[in-house]
Amino acid sequence: MPLGWYLAQGLYPLGPSSSDDEEGPCELPNGRIVCGPHGLVVCGKCCTDYSFMDEEEEEEEEEDKDEDVDDHFGRRSSVEENIPQPPSDPEERKGTGRVIPTRFIPPTDSIIPTELFPGQRTYLNITRFVHRNDPRAMLIFTDGACLNNGQPDPRAGWAMFHGPGLETKPAVSSGRVEKKGPFGDDGIQSSNRAELRAVIAALGFRHWVGEGFTTLVIATDSEYVVEGSTKWVRTWTRNNWKTNAGGTVKNQDLWKFLLGEFERWEEEGLTIKFWRIPRDWNNTADAAAKEAASRYEAPDRWTEVIGLPF
Repeated sequence: MPLGWYLAQGLYPLGPSSSDDEEGPCELPNGRIVCGPHGLVVCGKCCTDYSFMDEEEEEEEEEDKDEDVDDHFGRRSSVEENIPQPPSDPEERKGTGRVIPTRFIPPTDSIIPTELFPGQRTYLNITRFVHRNDPRAMLIFTDGACLNNGQPDPRAGWAMFHGPGLETKPAVSSGRVEKKGPFGDDGIQSSNRAELRAVIAALGFRHWVGEGFTTLVIATDSEYVVEGSTKWVRTWTRNNWKTNAGGTVKNQDLWKFLLGEFERWEEEGLTIKFWRIPRDWNNTADAAAKEAASRYEAPDRWTEVIGLPF
């Protein structure tokens, strides 16, 4: 894999094959969720996969129905580079569910993330999305995409938009979803896996506490990520990673790794929150994730992507 694959990506024109489901999900009379344009649970044209809704229906009934609940030094960031690093001992990074993030609740439903978290110069004059009333709180947009999702030759890519960046280039980092997970398990190429990979990349990209932040808000349009991170994992860990229907939780390796990141950051003094945003508020990360999926080949093994300074 050439080094160029690891370089952070900006915005690129999208081809006609990467269209998304602009109409959003649609609920059938039987309660099943499908894509609006084509009526499919797994739709390659829309790059969507709502199959997880079948698994989580029972979990959601058990949990609170309220949707509005609220190294490391040396990890340096750059708009220009992401450098692959050898994986650390994966066994030490499996989470137990001890730390469960909460949802971020904006002051109003109509306020957009960049209005509440405008770009500001911070550590090493790098620009971040910093809360207008709290300089110790920042925001990162994440997104995942999978071309041919649920069809032959799927290609999954992830992206994070972590600051306004330079004048002509936003601070966007992206890449392909690896063929293997963080613990050596074989991983499929799917939109849900790409969404999780984007969050993991965002959490590990920098030593955020070293930049002076105590709160990190992940802004994503993925219900799978937000509900899973703040609610469903409670049931999964209690049921030994089985759904109430007796099935095995999908993408279990990434969920365990993500739980480990939540625990690691709590020990560092960083609180993580998730903000579910509309799809059209996430265009920059969305475009970069699709570009990464179409442009690069999937790495054979898991890689930690760590940002370096300018």
